[in-house]
Amino acid sequence: MTAVEVGRNWEDKIEVGQRYAVQPAVPSAPSRYRERYHNNGRGIRKIAIGYTLPGLFAEYVIIDPEVVGTSCLVPVPDNGLPHFACALSEPISCVVAAQQHTMHVVKQSPDTPRQAHLGLLPGGTTLVLGAGPMGLWHIEIAMTYEPQTIIVSEPNEARRETARRFFANRAREAGIDLVLTTPDELEYVIEDVTSGRGVDDCIVALGIREIQEKSFDYLGRGGVTNLFGGVKADDCMIQVDARRVHYDSISMVGSSGSDPSDIAEALAMISAGKIQPGNYVAAVGGLDAARDLIEAVRAQEMEGKGVIYPHLSRDLQRVDAWSAEQEQELIGT
Repeated sequence: MTAVEVGRNWEDKIEVGQRYAVQPAVPSAPSRYRERYHNNGRGIRKIAIGYTLPGLFAEYVIIDPEVVGTSCLVPVPDNGLPHFACALSEPISCVVAAQQHTMHVVKQSPDTPRQAHLGLLPGGTTLVLGAGPMGLWHIEIAMTYEPQTIIVSEPNEARRETARRFFANRAREAGIDLVLTTPDELEYVIEDVTSGRGVDDCIVALGIREIQEKSFDYLGRGGVTNLFGGVKADDCMIQVDARRVHYDSISMVGSSGSDPSDIAEALAMISAGKIQPGNYVAAVGGLDAARDLIEAVRAQEMEGKGVIYPHLSRDLQRVDAWSAEQEQELIGT
């Protein structure tokens, strides 16, 4: 968003003309209109722009005090960043947050103290289960931790090819072995790549209970499974081998959403070229294309993200990728 007018009580916090990325999940109880919430908002600790607060599919919106007061307007660090990249910083930030929830207990030598390392294990083996749009972001951000190997398991050949096209050259340049395989071959691949040790990090980038449960079998000693995809409420119980938790020190983490700090980190990574958000855009359009986009998402017709420019009137356009230059041509600036 771009600030076009600021109330006098917020002039010291918001600058007219300044561009902001928005963290829509606001970590605050509602301070106004509490009658709109169940039980007058009692017990609510998070509200959301576009859900309980205004701000969805409109050219101009009022930013509520809760948003400003929780630092959920994140200044764009580089004016050269296109609008779509700033918008996509939010879903990217969820992946950033998820990987930072992973923790490894490390020792430099047997006689040194243990230390906590946040994030994926550098020099280790990372396994990503699922190469859909969010799985692809997990691969891309996993590369920033510099693992020795990234294994990607995906049954869909087209998705595997997309992962290869996006990351094979970049992984090679970074000295990372990128291994793409299918679920049927996965155990053999892990055995070969790790010499039977198992992986250090397993990211389950899909919401299927059976796969979440199976992910623990792929872990080596001290390995961590990260449950990223949400499962159905009526099919959410999994079993874990308690002996492996005890004897092999395996663990499990999960997270949902992100904080403003994660948005800021995602923006910094995009600005530095560590993330290419345009690869993930599958459709663009103006405000009057919002309904068509929602219907396309519901029908699962898109492999990627849709971007709506609320100050334009444009039909929904399917694209293979998107760039700053294409955005400038679309909006005429």
